[in-house]
Amino acid sequence: MAGYIGTRCIVCSEKFTSDDDVVICPECGTPYHRECYKKEGKCVNTVLHQRGGSWKPSYDTGSDSASSEAVTCRFCGNVNPPLTLFCRRCGMPVSSMENDSDHAHRAGQFYRGVNINENPGAYNQNANGGVQFNPFLINFSDPLCGYSPDEDLDGVKMSEMGDFVGSNTHYYLPIFKRFKETHKSVSWNFTAMLFPEYYFAYRKMPLAALGAFILHAVSMLPVFIVYLSQFAEFGALSAMASSVDTRGTAFQGFMMICNAILYSLMFLSGLFGNRLYYNSALRKIKKVKETESGMILRQTLVKKGGTSALLMVLFICLTAVPYIALCISQFSAALSSMTV
Repeated sequence: MAGYIGTRCIVCSEKFTSDDDVVICPECGTPYHRECYKKEGKCVNTVLHQRGGSWKPSYDTGSDSASSEAVTCRFCGNVNPPLTLFCRRCGMPVSSMENDSDHAHRAGQFYRGVNINENPGAYNQNANGGVQFNPFLINFSDPLCGYSPDEDLDGVKMSEMGDFVGSNTHYYLPIFKRFKETHKSVSWNFTAMLFPEYYFAYRKMPLAALGAFILHAVSMLPVFIVYLSQFAEFGALSAMASSVDTRGTAFQGFMMICNAILYSLMFLSGLFGNRLYYNSALRKIKKVKETESGMILRQTLVKKGGTSALLMVLFICLTAVPYIALCISQFSAALSSMTV
């Protein structure tokens, strides 16, 4: 503890004293007040983690002679308390941590003719209390996209949603924030449109995936009926299919209904897929929060959320089963006719 007395917590910027309850990041050695660490839920010293470095008292400490003025982040424009070492919105180091080479490097950073080092907010423009990212200037080192970890999303924190989503938070979190602020449910997801059941399965929504799978299977019935009616080697299935008048008005109407089911499924999945995922995430996070807290909460959210390639592969296999069965039956029939 003696090595940290007099240095400052990078969350609250207060100096450590011998009476403080201090915890240390096991990876980089950054000290925190226990309450500050619980508030963030993780080590926020992202610079050291990226560089593989370790915390040193001379690296991120302030002094009593330091400026008492608020610190404006040069990257996102957020106004931080005095002596802040890392921006509380985007996690980037503020000027008190930068050396001469950092200043020289950023002095040449321009975006559309604006020096982002001289114009805070040119990097990420603030709007409606959030951050609008230019796709070429997103800080991908921050999984929360520069949003405050404590920002509310319909009853859950932004950090909790980020832990649950896991991958591709830079796509989902801005959409989820817009859902919360506008109370709208519409956005567009091309993956959900093209592969609804696989998308829902990959994002751990098995019921939605099963529903999409059933609707997709129903929409393909006319195709299977026409196919089976052309081959007698499928036995009873071929006999049932042959009994259907595939050229009749009733069957044509049935085909139109099935096509409408398929296209409606794709369109609605693309339009509301993100909203379904948002609602599912909110429900699961709130359920976990009823029984867990602290670091255990975060570990459980990471486990319950994220993606599942295994579940997606399972639905791919389910989709392939009838096609494989038809191919095997046709191949067996062809082989039998050759042997005869």
